[in-house]
Amino acid sequence: MKKLLTIFMMASVLLLVGCGPKGASQETLSALSMRKQAAESAEVKAKELEAKRIKLEGKKAEKEVRVEELRKELETLKLGGK
Repeated sequence: MKKLLTIFMMASVLLLVGCGPKGASQETLSALSMRKQAAESAEVKAKELEAKRIKLEGKKAEKEVRVEELRKELETLKLGGK
């Protein structure tokens, strides 16, 4: 009898625990989902901006080289005109 009562009490506890609230509410899950999507979107945007920055740095370096070439050419022309 004692064994049967123990089994019944354990089953009752498991049933009560199993029927209780299970983790986060739908509202919380929805908010987490939205935040996850926002974070993923921000990561994609960051990668795009990083690629753009690298491309622009390359263009800047090319333009700096061209400016230096033009300065040398200008200096040559100034010296040739004297």
